[in-house]
Amino acid sequence: MNILLVSGPGISLKEPYNSGIEAFIVSFANQLVDEGHAVDVVADEAEAGAKFMLINPFTAFSSERPNFFTRLKEKRQFKNLGVDSYDVIHYNMFYPHLLEAGLHYNKTSFLTLHSPADSTRISAYKKLSQQSDVIFVAISERVKRQWEQALGIDMPLIYNGINMDLWPTNSSGDREYLLWSARINEEKNVAAAICVANHMQLPLKIAGRIVDQHYFDEKVKPHLNNQIQYVGHVTQRELSGLAKKASAYLATATWQEPFGLAALEMLASGVPIVGFNTAVPPNWEHESVLTTASLRWQDLVELVRKSNAISPGTCKEFASTMNIQNMTSSYVKLYREVLLQEGIGEEAISENDRVLSIGSYNREH
Repeated sequence: MNILLVSGPGISLKEPYNSGIEAFIVSFANQLVDEGHAVDVVADEAEAGAKFMLINPFTAFSSERPNFFTRLKEKRQFKNLGVDSYDVIHYNMFYPHLLEAGLHYNKTSFLTLHSPADSTRISAYKKLSQQSDVIFVAISERVKRQWEQALGIDMPLIYNGINMDLWPTNSSGDREYLLWSARINEEKNVAAAICVANHMQLPLKIAGRIVDQHYFDEKVKPHLNNQIQYVGHVTQRELSGLAKKASAYLATATWQEPFGLAALEMLASGVPIVGFNTAVPPNWEHESVLTTASLRWQDLVELVRKSNAISPGTCKEFASTMNIQNMTSSYVKLYREVLLQEGIGEEAISENDRVLSIGSYNREH
């Protein structure tokens, strides 16, 4: 089976990742390799020890927002990518000009929706759905509901999964501080976590990439001291190390979080989640996930206290239901079902046992 997961220009798959999407891509590609597929990832760069092959059809990438001529050049470069030996093209994020360019391939296409249904994406994806038979895939009930209403179609649901081996649990019970990890901007709302920590007089570790410097300077920097510490933009290994001594993970995003990959990683590490309903999928109804419908930081205080009674094993057991093996198995099953429906025989699929994975990411993240 030949699968092409489509990314955008300039994407780095080196740690520390710019968002959870890169982590998703790398884990997915590596798992496919472990299951016997040959995997190529189109991105700007990847770790030297990656199991997959890196492919980059784009040249002269600029970090500036692309103009019309840049997008036109990128479309041409993407069209020139040889895909004859592949059966499936799988897109993951929002590059409409690449999606449009890919239509000429006349290949079975999938698009995983990692973002909420905003007006810009709805407009682009409506056009795409009218021009092609692309299969849209949701990563949570929240995303599925939003996008099915926006596009007027039914779509499969495949939960994101993580490599549980990357998130070992500390069984010593040595819990020293609250932990917050995400992109640092207004919608992720680290300010609420700082308020909780200050009110409860508890240490707080803040990890993440600063994407809004003004927000950081106004809402975070003035509060940094021996108690409230910003530890920087960290790798998964470093974040796992921080999780080993965390008493709770504060999920304070005020936007409708599509999935909550960071929260899942913390649960896998044995750390209970305390946060707002907006910050985790609503179907995560479990004793290790303590949330409130309120967006007031004051309403998190009692939940932090309650989280002290939750064992690391309880958290990890829940997280293990959303592992990378289950996710990969679901995608491979979906690929095969769609290909068979389109008249590609099982024998042809099994003989074509090469997977091209092009990691996807939105430049605005």
